[in-house]
Amino acid sequence: MKDNGEKLKSSFELAMERMAQRGEGMTSLTAKQKEAMADISRRTQAKIAEVEILFAKTIAQARAANDIAKADTTELELRREIARLREREETDRDRVRKG
Repeated sequence: MKDNGEKLKSSFELAMERMAQRGEGMTSLTAKQKEAMADISRRTQAKIAEVEILFAKTIAQARAANDIAKADTTELELRREIARLREREETDRDRVRKG
């Protein structure tokens, strides 16, 4: 431990310094970019809720009919669709970050 009053840096701080040296540090977003990011999140959450509602009916019907295979397949499709929406969200966020 250093006695001269210097603070030991955390792994995070060291990583951030290395990224900054390579020009990869975190950049501040403008107010317009922040609003765009919030809008992307809102739209994605709304679409996910919509998809969950649509798939829930099919899953419930399959379970009521004791069709476990169809229920499982539909749940898998739901997870894939949500993953696709999340990937699209991240792509849109990257586009906003890059300006």
